[in-house]
Amino acid sequence: MNGLRTFKLLALTCATVLLGGGAWLAQRGLTQLAMERQQSAQLQSELDNARRLMPEVEKRERLVRSVQDMARQVDRMGFDPSQWRERRLRRLPGPATRLEATQFLAELGRGTERTWFVADVFEIATVTNNAGLFHPPQPGDLGLTFGISGTLHFHTASASPTPKVLP
Repeated sequence: MNGLRTFKLLALTCATVLLGGGAWLAQRGLTQLAMERQQSAQLQSELDNARRLMPEVEKRERLVRSVQDMARQVDRMGFDPSQWRERRLRRLPGPATRLEATQFLAELGRGTERTWFVADVFEIATVTNNAGLFHPPQPGDLGLTFGISGTLHFHTASASPTPKVLP
């Protein structure tokens, strides 16, 4: 009987050790599961943030590609920024005749591939209430109020190289 009792005690000890080991492994697995769920939630949050930021990233990538394309085109055309200058032009708004305004605008509009004008502000209005900008002046027309400011870009090199034209 002593042998049977020892066997039962040994079996009970083995079962207790196995049960304790199983409980320890289960507790460790639950802890690992909780950590992985927390990591999953954090990664899901980061994924949501990344998806939210993707349109801005794509927009910036398009902008960078556009700038790179423009730089390649400028290089193909042989454009050298060191051979160009700019001057600010400004005519304060004030009275002008239609002829003066026309002549001033004609001079600015006479740009070539070596000069061009970029207006920042352009103001023109008739002084007479019933007069129109696009109709011949009527008797008693008091003229215009005319003003403009902007930047005149001009080429400074005496002879520009022939632009490179590539397909």
